[in-house]
Amino acid sequence: MKVFGIEFYRGRQRELIDELIKLSDAPFRYLVTANVNHIVLLEHDEPFREAYRHAGHRLCDSRVLYPVLQRLEAGIAEPIPGSTLTRAMMNIAQLRQWSVTILGCERDVIATLKENYPSVTFHHYNPPMGFINDPQEVERCISFIQEQRSRMTVFSVGSPRQEILACELFKRGGATGIGLCTGASLAFLSGKVKRAPVWVQRLSLEWLHRLCTEPRRLGRRYAVDAYRILPIIARQFRNR
Repeated sequence: MKVFGIEFYRGRQRELIDELIKLSDAPFRYLVTANVNHIVLLEHDEPFREAYRHAGHRLCDSRVLYPVLQRLEAGIAEPIPGSTLTRAMMNIAQLRQWSVTILGCERDVIATLKENYPSVTFHHYNPPMGFINDPQEVERCISFIQEQRSRMTVFSVGSPRQEILACELFKRGGATGIGLCTGASLAFLSGKVKRAPVWVQRLSLEWLHRLCTEPRRLGRRYAVDAYRILPIIARQFRNR
């Protein structure tokens, strides 16, 4: 059953991790992490919708969105925040001595990750701002990922850029492993950006913590998304 036009992953995180481990040496597949902003973007962004159609897994990333999906009978077992999943998968990469490619992130984040995960072989490329509109730069990103043949690639260049790039890579072929489109997860994992305490996450208030820590960057986006998501939800209930 699709909700908001999305066929969500219905399993639990532990089941997903088992699936991703098996897929890590297969031809490239990627996952996307749906939140309120993504639902809004999917209304009008066709390349983003295409990226969602080709994704191997579509997770409910948001504890705010999850109760709505429950009311709409989406059958989702639990929300799986991208940041939580990234931490778990990096622990797997450390344990199994994986090669991991990272697209995006500053050098200080990568340096911290190398210290924290010494058994992981990191390959890093940080494309310039606006890269998604530069065909040559897009080619450079795709070629870089294809050449590494890592078991896992983390796309950390923001939505919808990371999903569109992962989709193009999937259609091209030639890459391996799993792709995580998980945004700022590595910044949280490195400690450069402080994630909300666990008790705040459990109260579904992580969005408020992020807003308080980055008001200038997130304030307008959150306000616009909140305004736009309400009629989308109302329409979904009418059409259920």
